[in-house]
Amino acid sequence: MPGLVEPPRRIHLYRPQNQFGDLLLNVPAIRAVREAWPQAHVTLIVGKQNASAVLGQPWADEVRVADTRNFFGVLGAAWPLRPRPDLAVTFTTVSYSKSGALLARLSGARARVGFDPARYARHDRAGLTRVVPYPDGHPHQSEVSLALARAAGAGGPVPPPPYYVPDPTFLSRAPSGVAYLHPGAGKLKNRWRAEGFAAVAAEFLRAGLEVWLIEGPQDSGTTGAVLERLGRPLPIVRGETIPMLAARFARAAIHVGNDTGPLHLAGAVGCPTVGLYGWSDPVEWKPVGRRVRTVRAADHSLDSISASDVLDAALPLLTEDSCATK
Repeated sequence: MPGLVEPPRRIHLYRPQNQFGDLLLNVPAIRAVREAWPQAHVTLIVGKQNASAVLGQPWADEVRVADTRNFFGVLGAAWPLRPRPDLAVTFTTVSYSKSGALLARLSGARARVGFDPARYARHDRAGLTRVVPYPDGHPHQSEVSLALARAAGAGGPVPPPPYYVPDPTFLSRAPSGVAYLHPGAGKLKNRWRAEGFAAVAAEFLRAGLEVWLIEGPQDSGTTGAVLERLGRPLPIVRGETIPMLAARFARAAIHVGNDTGPLHLAGAVGCPTVGLYGWSDPVEWKPVGRRVRTVRAADHSLDSISASDVLDAALPLLTEDSCATK
């Protein structure tokens, strides 16, 4: 590759977009780079929203935060400018990251790898030395990111799960064997109906499981709607940090939820996970992980998914071993 020092001693990986689920879909590619050059110093540049989630993960030696809400917040992630990296990879999926491209250029990396910006109707802000064609067809998003890692020279096998390692200090605080249901999602079109979650909760309770609901900051009213239809109270996890939520999932019996960040986190830690999909295609967007199942109606409408459909996917997972971390 033009400009690449072999093996690279310093590597910058840019993923400043704030969608946590999408970041987790990047992890196989990030780990592929890490494992291809284990002696390199790997710096991961992420958005402010994801910083606390990735600190301490073994994917990188250093984490920098790009506050994409303002220009100077982005520039802050560029410092220090020296020593400059040998390799920079800018990860993009459905959208072009102007801040990631700018930071890659400012890094002065000898080799800069990214997808052809023409796909996004953008000009090359990163000054790429290796322009990678976006994969044809509709591959899984982890494979999309792996195409960049391979183009950069990380051509080994796909790293195996898990793709998120819970902080051991939190594991002792997490209950064991809980079934978690997450009826919310930041996007309203990603939410399955409350009566469906209530029916799944009722079946889990009949099976002897302890059932908890998860409510995030954008989920107001979703857990209340489920409890109203269920006709009984359930514990609710509110305002949980991502590291603590990861510990919960690592000790859980199962997680059932809509296509949003907690779903991807559950799959990444190795929790038996069932994702519910409507307009988005799980072939491209399901979580990375070994114990992941998805449910999508033939008409691609969440309203067409029945509780029986979800239970048909979930109940067999309960007969497998629970999450590896106990």
